This record gives sequence, C-alpha cells and structure tokens, in this order.
Amino acid sequence: MKIHSLLKFMKLKKRKLLALLAIVSVFLFVGCQKDDYVEIVGLCPVVVSTSPANGATSVPLLNVITVRFNERMNPATLNATSFSLQAASAVAGTISYTDTTATFTPAIPLSPNTTYTGKLTTAAKSLKGNALQADYVWSFSTFQ
Repeated sequence: MKIHSLLKFMKLKKRKLLALLAIVSVFLFVGCQKDDYVEIVGLCPVVVSTSPANGATSVPLLNVITVRFNERMNPATLNATSFSLQAASAVAGTISYTDTTATFTPAIPLSPNTTYTGKLTTAAKSLKGNALQADYVWSFSTFQ
C-alpha cells in the first residue's frame, strides 16, 4: 500500500514538474522576442561645457560658440543637423571640430539684445559610434 501511494505521488509530482517546465518554456520563448537593445561600448559622450555658458548675458556680437565633450567625437556627425543656433530663426554659420571641441562660427554677427538657443542633438556621435543620450540645449543673451 505504501509503495502504491509513493508511485502515485511520484506520478503526480512528475506531471506538475512537466507542466511547470512547459509554462517556463513558453515564457522563455515569448520573452526572447527581438528588442531595441543597442550595446554601448565605453562611455557615452556628454557635453562638458559650452561657451557662452548656459544663462550667460552680455555676450559679444562677434562671439563664436563652442561646445566641449568628454571624449573625441566623430566630426562627420557634427553638422547643421546636429549642431544649431537659433533666435527668432536659425542662425547660418560654419561648424568645425578639433580634439574634443566643436565650434559654431556665425556667418554674420549676432543681433544685439537677443536670446539665442544652442542645441546639440542625439545625431552627434563619438568616434566609438555612441550618440549623445539626449539633446543638449542651452541659451545665452547678447548685450544691447
């Protein structure tokens, strides 16, 4: 009688174990669907400083705008799409890059008594291919 009960108990355990394995298998296969994970190699680039600084006032009208990064960037990704300056409208200018610093040189002097907004987008990437994790936006004002 005890052997029969033991066998019956083991069959019941075996069924429960098989059912549990089936459920776990379903979760594993469903959970392994393609996701949007992208491996990041090394540090992500970040803006270390800007000139003029965020909130600066009385900025000269012939000022160039610089952005310094924590690592070397891919110069091909620093362009009019990824680095812009705007007041009431976009400011035309040229962008150059040396070492860890991007420079925006306005085509004409900045307007007096005007607030400008600089923006670097996530299109800017490091030499390792890592993008800024979020757009970097700052503003400054020129003098009268």
